[in-house]
Amino acid sequence: MPQTFTITVSGMGHFPCRTDQTIVDAGHQAGFGFPVACRNGVCERCIGRLSHGQVQQKNRTIHADDAGSSQVLYCIALPLSDCEIDVPEVTAPGELPVHQIHCQIQQIDALNHDVSRAWLRLPAGKKIQWHAGQYLMLNLHGESYPFSIANHCDGRDIELHIRHGDDNSAAQDIMASLQANSTVSTTLPAGVRFIDSAPDQPVWFICGSTGFAPVKAMIERLITLNFKQPVRLFWGARTDADLYLPHLPAQWQRALADFDFVTSLSDIRHPDHAEGLVHEAALEALSEPDLPLFFLGGSPPMGWAVFDALVAEGVPASNIHCDVFDYAPRE
Repeated sequence: MPQTFTITVSGMGHFPCRTDQTIVDAGHQAGFGFPVACRNGVCERCIGRLSHGQVQQKNRTIHADDAGSSQVLYCIALPLSDCEIDVPEVTAPGELPVHQIHCQIQQIDALNHDVSRAWLRLPAGKKIQWHAGQYLMLNLHGESYPFSIANHCDGRDIELHIRHGDDNSAAQDIMASLQANSTVSTTLPAGVRFIDSAPDQPVWFICGSTGFAPVKAMIERLITLNFKQPVRLFWGARTDADLYLPHLPAQWQRALADFDFVTSLSDIRHPDHAEGLVHEAALEALSEPDLPLFFLGGSPPMGWAVFDALVAEGVPASNIHCDVFDYAPRE
């Protein structure tokens, strides 16, 4: 009867592993992402350090204090005791590896008077994933700029929505750089507010301007999951000219079991849109504050203002998600 030992991945958690299992196989079963290719000790992608314990690698026993303990091949290593290991690029359950890579700039097109869509293509031959709702960093001129990824992970193409109005000189410089070059350095993925598996409650989205980008990706992901719970979208802008991709909500209405949307304009009246701030339209429609899961998209001032308004209405703070809460926390 095989014994079971505990394998601790430094700083990431632990998982059980039987003595007749390789550590990589047991880790994958537990949701850890070990870098592997061959699974027979040839490619050496899974090589790492054994900090504590002992393993059997083919016909050799390796102890943590041995000279070879820094180069254990975990795809062929079986545990002989509880172990602590350190493997570069391993990821915890639910976590995706972060990559810094150059993407091809495929196409740039205008979505409205001050928003453009940039299509980037990831390099071939390397699997790079992100969760719907995450963002990337564009690395330009010694600085890094965050942009939400506007499509869910389904291939090598990445969609970005960039607002580059007269009030945003940094975005204008970014657009000029993208238009002048064929590739761009990126770091991805980033962000801990996303949808990967189907939530067990209704999902409401409240966004303004290009805060629509991560919302688009998450709604696309819900469609692929055949999500049955209610989905509500509240999208705000100053005028109707600030909205873009107007055909998408109607498409989503056909693709999801229960989808409805409201567009709201703060600066003008228009018969096709609600009047006022976007979260006001959401609060007017909210009858069960503790039921929906909320995802917010927009600037830090908007994110925190909507958070306060929802909490004041009785929405649990734990039900409200926005990247702003992580990269622009309150003082």
